[in-house]
Formats: sequence, structure tokens, C-alpha cells
Amino acid sequence: MKTRTIFILSMLVLITGACSLRQLPSDIQDTPIVSIDTPTLPAAVVDTPTSPANATIVPLSTLPGSPVGSSPTLVKIAFLDASNGWGIAANDGGSILRTADGGASWVNVTPLGLTGLGLSTDISVLNVNTVWVLVPNADFFTGKLYRTTDGGLTWATFDAPFGGAYLQFLDGNTGRALADLGAGAGSQAVEMFQTSDGGATWLSVFNNDPSRPDSSGSLPLGGIKNGMTFLDANTGWVTGTRPMDGDVYLFVTHDGGVSWEQQSIPLPAGYESYQYMPQAPVFFGNDGFLPLVIYLSGTTDFTFYTTHDGGTTWTGDPNNATRVVTPGRYTFTDSLHGWSWDGGSNFYFTNDGTQIWGGMAASLDLSDRLAQLEFVPASIGQFTGWALTGTDDAGHSQLYRTADNGSSWTPLIP
Repeated sequence: MKTRTIFILSMLVLITGACSLRQLPSDIQDTPIVSIDTPTLPAAVVDTPTSPANATIVPLSTLPGSPVGSSPTLVKIAFLDASNGWGIAANDGGSILRTADGGASWVNVTPLGLTGLGLSTDISVLNVNTVWVLVPNADFFTGKLYRTTDGGLTWATFDAPFGGAYLQFLDGNTGRALADLGAGAGSQAVEMFQTSDGGATWLSVFNNDPSRPDSSGSLPLGGIKNGMTFLDANTGWVTGTRPMDGDVYLFVTHDGGVSWEQQSIPLPAGYESYQYMPQAPVFFGNDGFLPLVIYLSGTTDFTFYTTHDGGTTWTGDPNNATRVVTPGRYTFTDSLHGWSWDGGSNFYFTNDGTQIWGGMAASLDLSDRLAQLEFVPASIGQFTGWALTGTDDAGHSQLYRTADNGSSWTPLIP
């Protein structure tokens, strides 16, 4: 099970955009919340997508789409290998793009008539041929789901009972969606949906909306949810944050999202007085990583807990300086190799599953601009990576590629 889902909402979007979302009951809205200084959030990452060795990749030359200009405004990317990737562009009404040369050039494969794509668009890539794109409707609580199984040659369109959601497909049929129902005053209502037919239909199995008679509190209303990962059809996690000392907002389900329970992780002595923000776990088989932001007194640490039993237990040591990095974007290619970067001078690499992070110098400065970091295996001991910036005041984004593990970068979209 290796899929990459690029999520539609980050915690910052939920907080700053809460006024535009469906309102929670007034007693929830009036609940005071303690302010936390939030660092730049790491990119939400779920297993790197791969194309099966025997898969027939649909060549770009057979697609009805046309090449795009030299500077599309990319807002989302997902690479399968050093050559093949997908992207969402926000310029000229938005578009769905494919590349077969590592991002040097792109082809527009957007379904005919589809417009309005951008930052609110979610893309879930199973392999180079099978992709889902979720586009919210104007109400943001319903949407249209587009699916291709032939690399963008044709698309099926389905009505989705959600517009903003964390979306993950485990295979061509089995999918999970954690839909946003509204946030306010440090609380967020969500609804869990399942599909077994590739997104054509969805079944609601859980919600914590206090205004609904079928709501459940096993995944609490309190807390802003920032990610979802399923290991298989039954076992999954939701992460988030709430301003409570010693609280790690990590909830696990073993019945496909119908019920939830909080999962504890070991914290060193004295750490019960700090606040935490875990991110959605990343899995490669039964090996996995749990990114964890720790708000210390006057500073912020970032570390990764690990599992080798499919998330049954998690281990980590925030006291070990070799396991702590500066908060930034992160990505993993397998159970050993990972990168974490704040866009500036703090660039880290691990080749032992986050037990030790080593620093390296980068030839590129994207401080306060780095939006997404991607790496894929290229050859033995070598990895190809991409760095995507957020859009600037002129509505333009930049894309860079590295072929030497991150030491030097070449502009693809300057």
C-alpha cells in the first residue's frame, strides 16, 4: 500500500478560514482557546506513490491534452518516479497536469469544461494512471470527484458528499475521506466516509457534529484535525492539536472509522507540561513515522516517532538531539530515507529511519516560501527531489529539481 494524498486543508487554513465554514453551536463557539504560536507546518505526507513494475504507462503523446506554457502556477505536485508526475495549476482557471520528463514540461489533461481548480483542489495519486481529483462546490461542503484510470485520457465524474476532506485511496476501489464540517474556537466537526467502488458512492460511518442525532464523541469535537492516514481498510489514524499540556492528539480506529480511541505515545519525564501537534503518520508496510511538533518553553522542536508493528506501538526520544530537526516540510521515499527542510539553511537527511538526522548545505534559499517537498528513488544511493514554492503576490509559483539528494537545485519554473 503506497499512495500519496495531497490534502486540501492544513490546520492554518482551518483556523484562518473558520469564519467561512459552517458554524458550530454557540456554546462551542464561545469556548475560550489558548493561543499557540504555530511554526510553518510540515507538508502532509502519506506513502510515496509508485507505479507497478508491470504497469503500462499511458504515453503523453496519446492524450488529447496540449502542452502548457513554460510557467504554469503549480500549487500541488505528486511524483511517481524521476520522470512521471502529476500537478494542479491555478492559473487560467486552473488545470490538471502531467509530466513525463521530471517536471521540465507539462501537458494539460483537465476534463473538458472543468474550471476553478487551485489551492482548494485535492489530488490523490495511486499510480501514474489512476488519479482522483476533488473539486469543492461553491458551498464547500459538497464537491465533484473526477477519476481517471488511463493517465488522463478519460475521466469519470461523481458527486461527492464533501468538498473539503482528507482523501486517501488504498487501491483502485477502497477509499476513505475525513470531511470538514466546520471549525470554531478550537473545535472542529468532521465526518468519515468510506467507498468501495472507487469513489462512485460514499457511505457515512461517523460524525461528531453535536447538532446531529447520530453523532459520536469517540473522535472528539474539540481540537483542530490536521491529517488522516489509513494503513489498511480497517486501521487508520487522525491527528490534530488542542491547547492541553501533555496531550498528543493521536486517535486510532480499527473498524474503518466507525469508532475511535486516543492512542498514547511515550513522553520523556518533564514533557507532560508541553503542548504537541502530531501530523498524519507515514507508512511503508508496517514501518512508519509519526511527525511530532513540540512546543517547548520559548522554542519549538520537531521529531519523528517510529513504528515497526503497523502503528500498534510508537517509540521516540525528543531528548536525543540527533533525532530533532527544525520544523519544516518533510518527505520520505521508504522506511529508511527521508528529508526535512525549512526552505533555508536547515536542510536535513536521514538514511536510518530518523534515528539520526544529518545536515547538508543547500544551494537554494526558499525561506518562508517552501510549500511542498518531494523525493523519489532515482538510482542506487541517489534520489531525485522537487521543491515547490507558494504563490507570490503576482500569483506565480516556482519549481526546482535536485538530482544529488538535495545539495544543488535546478530551476524548472523560475
